Amino acid sequence: MIGIATCLVAGAALSQDPGPADLGPADLGLKGVDEPDAPAVPAGEGPNDSQPGEAPPKPKGEPAKTPLPPLRPYKGAERLDQRGGPAGPKDGVTPSPTIAALPTLPPPKRPVRDDKPFDPLGVSVGDLRLKPFVEEDLGWSSNPGLLPGPQKGSAFLMSQAGFVVDSDWSRSALHGDFKGGLTDYFADPSADAPFANGVVNGRWDLSRALSFDGEGRFAVTTMTAGSLGLGPNVAFGSSGAPLTETYGATVGGDRTFGRLDLSLHGSFDRTAYENATLSDGAVDELSSDVFTDWGLRGRASYRVSATLRPFVDVLVDARRYDSGVDQYGYQRNSEGVAARLGAEVDLAGILTGSLDVGYGERDYQDPRLPDLASPLFDASLVWNATGLTTVTLKSTSSLAETTIRGASGAAQHATTFEIDHALRRYLTLTGTVSYATDAYAGMPLRDTTTTFGLVASYSLNRDVVLKASASRQFYVSNQPGTSYAATIVMMGLKLQR
Repeated sequence: MIGIATCLVAGAALSQDPGPADLGPADLGLKGVDEPDAPAVPAGEGPNDSQPGEAPPKPKGEPAKTPLPPLRPYKGAERLDQRGGPAGPKDGVTPSPTIAALPTLPPPKRPVRDDKPFDPLGVSVGDLRLKPFVEEDLGWSSNPGLLPGPQKGSAFLMSQAGFVVDSDWSRSALHGDFKGGLTDYFADPSADAPFANGVVNGRWDLSRALSFDGEGRFAVTTMTAGSLGLGPNVAFGSSGAPLTETYGATVGGDRTFGRLDLSLHGSFDRTAYENATLSDGAVDELSSDVFTDWGLRGRASYRVSATLRPFVDVLVDARRYDSGVDQYGYQRNSEGVAARLGAEVDLAGILTGSLDVGYGERDYQDPRLPDLASPLFDASLVWNATGLTTVTLKSTSSLAETTIRGASGAAQHATTFEIDHALRRYLTLTGTVSYATDAYAGMPLRDTTTTFGLVASYSLNRDVVLKASASRQFYVSNQPGTSYAATIVMMGLKLQR
């Protein structure tokens, strides 16, 4: 107890003893105050001393050596006359408004014009584009069997379907076009005419200078009494007109040496005939005329400029009959050669195509069959006269086989002149004139076929097309009693995709 009391008395005495000097603010650790030790002053004269009966004076603080940073304007003080913001208008004058310069926008892109807005778009099958179609036409023919003399007309229904296929490849290419159908005559079933044709060709680009290509083809057509040379007053029986079937293939390659282009192709074609049953019950043994044609074609062209490419084309072939002799005892095996000289043109898309002239000759195994020789003329030119009008010229020449007794063959020439004009983008008129001749070797038989036609197509949209057509055909032969004329009109609907 005595120790505790002694400590309390000593602590009180220390608290009342000011010591050698009063503690200043710096000794208390006040922020911003840093002053040296003050010299000793007499009692009663210090700043903290007070006279008896008076309150002690408040200490006088001194400014800090590091001043506080200035106040920043608060958010939104950018308004006029606000603290930290710009000054307002002076003397009541309002400053002019600020104008912001906006960047110049690029002109909008013009939409790409579709030059063929009613063409079918097709369906994608992998990397192929398939364009199918079906068509139904109701018509009337003044001469269903294409026979001489007055004939009884008949209404008919022509049904057909097909498709076009194209590849979408960066290199190489594939294209196909197939169609088939039937023309059904209501009043003359013997004149019913099935038909079909197709072609598929492809190209494999091994390099820029070397490519290989191939083609497959077939066709089914109906023969007429005139084409068989049956003479007047001859008609087919109830089985109808006989069919002709052809099919074949071509393979080869193309090699480029700078401006020079060389190509070589081999071909195979087979032609088969059905026997024809005539109205009197007689049978024309056409199946004995089945033959195969083997050919080899070479072609050389030189690119003079972007618009002109002249060429020379040579074809050699051999035709072999399955039976050796036909139903009349003729040996029709033959060898032939044909040479052509022409040029391909491309005048900035205004005139495109090719034109050539040449000469061909065939030598037959049977000495009773004379050689067949004739000038040749081929053309395929397209003239885009205006944006709405297109003119097309097509001409083909060939040395064809025949089933006519005593004739070795026929020099065939066919030319078609076509004008296509768009009255509106959805309404198109097409006028055609064609002229075909057949000149037979071994007998004085000549015939010509002239056809005039007009077709109107009205596209409701890309998928539906309305069609109407009219044609007039004249067949004239120097064989008495075989000439005929026929008028055909049709209206139909075509669905495509």
